[in-house]
Amino acid sequence: MGISRRVLASVFVLVALVTSCCAQDCTKEAQYGPWLNCRMLARKNVAGAAAQAQLNKTNEPIKKNATNGARQQDSPAVSGNSNSLVDQSSASDLVNLALNLAKLTPTTSNNNNPTSVTVTTSAYALYAAANYHDPLDPDFYSRNRNWRRFFVTLGQDVPKMTASTSTADPHANRYGTVIGFKTLILNSRDISDPKNAGAFSNVLDALSHFSSAQDKVSVDIHTAIPDIDTKFAKLSAQESQTVDQIIDKYVTAFTNMDQVATDAYNQIKNKRQWALSYTADLRDGLGYNQHSIQSVLDWGVTPRLNWTTNFGAEIYDAKKFGPIRNGGSASTDFQYRITENPKQTQPIAFSLSGYGEWLTNVAPTYKVQGKLTIPLGQKTGVSLPISVTYASRTDLIQESHTEAKFGFTFDAAKIAAALLPGVQ
Repeated sequence: MGISRRVLASVFVLVALVTSCCAQDCTKEAQYGPWLNCRMLARKNVAGAAAQAQLNKTNEPIKKNATNGARQQDSPAVSGNSNSLVDQSSASDLVNLALNLAKLTPTTSNNNNPTSVTVTTSAYALYAAANYHDPLDPDFYSRNRNWRRFFVTLGQDVPKMTASTSTADPHANRYGTVIGFKTLILNSRDISDPKNAGAFSNVLDALSHFSSAQDKVSVDIHTAIPDIDTKFAKLSAQESQTVDQIIDKYVTAFTNMDQVATDAYNQIKNKRQWALSYTADLRDGLGYNQHSIQSVLDWGVTPRLNWTTNFGAEIYDAKKFGPIRNGGSASTDFQYRITENPKQTQPIAFSLSGYGEWLTNVAPTYKVQGKLTIPLGQKTGVSLPISVTYASRTDLIQESHTEAKFGFTFDAAKIAAALLPGVQ
């Protein structure tokens, strides 16, 4: 992502429109030196907010949000054929399709290639459709950010086994309907959120690294306003604007906006996201209805490493054919972006997960999973997840403890991120 001088100039034109509020913050200073320092710091905050406001009028929030590391692509973990043990805190801004196609390991089941499918969309996508509005319109996207806190999932979970071969768990041989709802309580990774303006305030931070900057600013201010030493506390509106224009001139000279923007995005990407989710896998009268209520936390350890944790309650309603299983679950997942280039919309990623479930009337369950996600091109929105899972109970996967499988995921927001032009 590159930001041109033309865009940078636009940022500072916007900054100039809000200078009066900054001047008031520094009127308490009794000496010129502290006043100038205060004025430069005040400009930092205004410039950060203005830089973000300018970027919100571009495609950058759409492009960056699509790859913030906390977007779930696979089916919910409650689905028996999902390639994931752990759910993430958000999903696609538009629509996401997950197909869990087949096992890679041999099995004695007659149903060797179960194909489950789930579709997830955001309330924002539905809101845009209801208003017949382009969801990729930057202004509409930024104004309606709160609609991007809610997600809904629908799908079908195909059984891993046929009824004739299932002897351990009736939950495993019935078709299920997957329904899910997710709400982002803490949405810290949204580029367009005004709360993230502070990340862009580094527009002026670079200025502080140059010892001569303040001297050069002071010389130019004295040239423009010779008696600034005595009248700095009582500047006219025109003189106040002149002071800020001089400060901004040196910002453009000493700041590398490309690096500042990259650092800002990385800082936002490392923030936490927290969501609450409810997912159900509903079966007929001969299978369990599974209900899962989860607290989902994403935490950016580094720009390339994301940590996700799930804690929640699990209910397996056996209806009339068996005992109800109640309890809780906990899981964790580390996702590492193997692709180094941060501009790649669809990176190769590896994740390592652990899962534990403790229910009444049944032995505890423990699983460990490794998963490799391979993109099929950079402008397709399609990825191929390949996972290998080890389970402590063999009846869970109908294998000798270990199961390998693969699927496909499709994310419309990633297509948009790849095809939309960036800031020039």
